[in-house]
Amino acid sequence: MMNKAQTTILIIVAIFAGYALGQQYPLKAAVKTSQTASVSSHPFLADHTSTAPFADVWQNLHDQFIGTLDDNKLDYGAVAGMVRAAGDPYTTFFDPDQTKQLKETLSGSFSGIGAEMGVQNGFIVVIAPLDGSPAQKAGIKTGDIIAAVDEKNITQDMSLDEVVRQIRGPKGQTVILSVIHKGETAPVDISVVRDDIAVPSVKLEVKNNIAHITLESFDNNTAAQFTDIAKQIRKQNVRGIVLDLRDNPGGYLESAVQIASQFLSPGSVVVSERGKTETMHRASGGGVLRGIPVAVVINHGSASAAEILAGALLDNIKAPIIGTQSFGKGSVQEVLDMIDGSSLKVTIAKWYTPSGTSIDKEGVKPTIEVKDDEETKQDEQLDRAFSEIE
Repeated sequence: MMNKAQTTILIIVAIFAGYALGQQYPLKAAVKTSQTASVSSHPFLADHTSTAPFADVWQNLHDQFIGTLDDNKLDYGAVAGMVRAAGDPYTTFFDPDQTKQLKETLSGSFSGIGAEMGVQNGFIVVIAPLDGSPAQKAGIKTGDIIAAVDEKNITQDMSLDEVVRQIRGPKGQTVILSVIHKGETAPVDISVVRDDIAVPSVKLEVKNNIAHITLESFDNNTAAQFTDIAKQIRKQNVRGIVLDLRDNPGGYLESAVQIASQFLSPGSVVVSERGKTETMHRASGGGVLRGIPVAVVINHGSASAAEILAGALLDNIKAPIIGTQSFGKGSVQEVLDMIDGSSLKVTIAKWYTPSGTSIDKEGVKPTIEVKDDEETKQDEQLDRAFSEIE
């Protein structure tokens, strides 16, 4: 029987990649590796007499193909193709090995280049390189379009997760990315040496009695780390908080709700999910930072759960939003575990801010637009946020 993983994730990331047929269609376990297998020997075909194209292709492949067939790979490939045909870049099937990678990513530790990826206007783009990551050190930038990986062109029929799997690999190995920088037309090749990526989650710096909290992601431990920092801040009696969500690609929805709860009154709407049904996610408990002035900083690399948090603080307590328009990843994915160790990441809903604004493809618009000048050492966005508190 299908087991529902207790995770609802909002990821442009990207780095997630499912054997979706559950107990009725156990494709992995049912097929024999034989070129003479009959059509009726496949439970999927036996139970689904209307699936003539699948049956014909499966049978003819085994009758005519001169090479060796791995029925296990054929089954997973068929399921992956079915999921891909849904036409949603964030709905993806993961075989058992890919599922293991997915769970490593969600735990906040994996091996790769350290860049979150997403889909925009049909292209695979970099949402944000992680601070101090191999990608950042090599020159990968927010907004870069990934044109090729190791000289293999990225085609429009490739899913986000397929591209991410090509980019990831063992520590110490080099991957060559052909990228088109924002505003450019010609690709450039950038070599990146893969390394272990431990995703930092929460950072705190107190300056002029103003707490500068940087959220790098929303992983398994982010909410707990944030709660500890919130208690420190309350004891220090700071004048205000600058919440820095720049280049934060998102992560767990639950983490964003728990963090928002530290600022909001119990029962306040943080975000609503609208899919087959509508679910309202509300603030509960917490409230450690309630009443402390807060300014939020975002940019185009702020996505998913970061946009949820920014929208919740804007709509509920009129927190000023400083920076540039966020990415606009407004769909909700749920990870379903299958009995064979594979998984399905499926888009189940769109999300809306408390005021009813959809963020999908539009992003969160700043109340105070400030562009960061890359030609200067000054952080114009952060400076403006501090001035809002002072």
